[in-house]
Amino acid sequence: MSMRSYALRRFIYIFPTLLGISLVSFALIAASPGDPIQIRMGLFKGEQTDYIRRYNEIGIQMGMLKKVGQDAVSFDITMDTASGFLLKEFNVTGPETAYIDYTTVTLNLRSDIPRNFSITGWGSYGYDFHVSIPGNNELYTYVFVADKLSYDEHFNTSNNEIYYTLERPFTYSATGISETGTMHVEYTRYTRIGGIVRYLQWIGLMKKFIIEDLDGDGTVERVYKRRGILQGDLGRSWHWIEGSADQGKPIIDIIVGRMWYTLFLTTPAFVISTILATVIGVIQATRQYSIWDKGVTLASLIGYSMPTFWLAKLVMLASFYIFNFTGATTGEAFTEPFILNGTFYVFLILPVITLVLTGLVFLARLTRSQLLDILRQDYITTARAKGLSERSVIYKHAFRNAMLPIITVVGMALPGLLGGAVMTEGVFGWPGLGTVFLTSALQRDHPMMMATNFIFGAMFLGFRLLVDLSYALVDPRIRY
Repeated sequence: MSMRSYALRRFIYIFPTLLGISLVSFALIAASPGDPIQIRMGLFKGEQTDYIRRYNEIGIQMGMLKKVGQDAVSFDITMDTASGFLLKEFNVTGPETAYIDYTTVTLNLRSDIPRNFSITGWGSYGYDFHVSIPGNNELYTYVFVADKLSYDEHFNTSNNEIYYTLERPFTYSATGISETGTMHVEYTRYTRIGGIVRYLQWIGLMKKFIIEDLDGDGTVERVYKRRGILQGDLGRSWHWIEGSADQGKPIIDIIVGRMWYTLFLTTPAFVISTILATVIGVIQATRQYSIWDKGVTLASLIGYSMPTFWLAKLVMLASFYIFNFTGATTGEAFTEPFILNGTFYVFLILPVITLVLTGLVFLARLTRSQLLDILRQDYITTARAKGLSERSVIYKHAFRNAMLPIITVVGMALPGLLGGAVMTEGVFGWPGLGTVFLTSALQRDHPMMMATNFIFGAMFLGFRLLVDLSYALVDPRIRY
């Protein structure tokens, strides 16, 4: 098999692998605790006025809820002025996943003397709609929208029932008189869209509502069509940077804009860590059990066992005490004037140092161990017996044969640096893909989390393919 055929086959395998990655990512994200709709509502969570209406509207915009139809219920009611309470209680019941909205209540009441009544909600938070009935024995009709349901009342009822009670004010003193009438309740049901359906919509195999500028005049509309990964669309973020210029942008635009910051951070860290790790590993292997070897081994063990975010904090703390500089960024550091005059690059120093230390420790230990194994081979002894210089033996014969596992780890190190950049960017406030992912995870922004996972997975598989193809360049014995 030629290298071209091998590369093509491996490239084709990337797509089903990405599909599997996206499926596992979606399952884990969907199973995470927390309601994204409630998080999106923010300050509306504690308010009762229009809460459910807002909840349903935002849920539809996010693609997590859909309307399942309208319904109504009518029944006779009798008010006993002696007890002061309604003799008929009613409730609206739906399936466990249903959300009821826009409950319209129509009262048809008749009385021979003037009455004052109030509609009171059942639950932790009471609310009143006052009704005044003229005392002319004529039919009185009163309509109100009972969308002032409390947070506890809506979400803590196991069978999703919503109760209403009609009662008159306690100050009314008449006794022995009853009024009769009818009550008509209209409401709309909503239900959550299943996880499998949302995943197929995200891929692009099922239709969904999307926001699109159909006429190209800047006016957006909601259209129902297939649009997902298969169509090259990563969707729109639910929460990302409320109130900023990125709000409402397509996810692909946000990722492309933030990826440059991550590349600015990871590229120098990758180059520096690879060079330093190779040099340190070679020195350790040629000076085995020396003070240098033991000291670097101990430092590597400590560094490898230290979490990235903790290492970043230590680097920040050391810089503060030595240079009075924390490396934490502000928004103004990323405007164009700062990038041009060099201030932007000052903020690169500490994050790059953190990532260099993160990638350095393991690669240096691997270089040392691989080179030690090669130096014990018979052909190395033969090369020395022929009178070759130690430098030629190390770099021309031993190091080249130790390159295959080193190349493997180096190829895996760059995606690993991207993973480490998530925590590093979060600590230093660097506005790259890592910060995007952390913010999305905290806000339960499922589309953005899925998109960043997809991008990271594609980059990992791409680098893995390049590493496998580079084996033939290092070792001529390898053929595809």
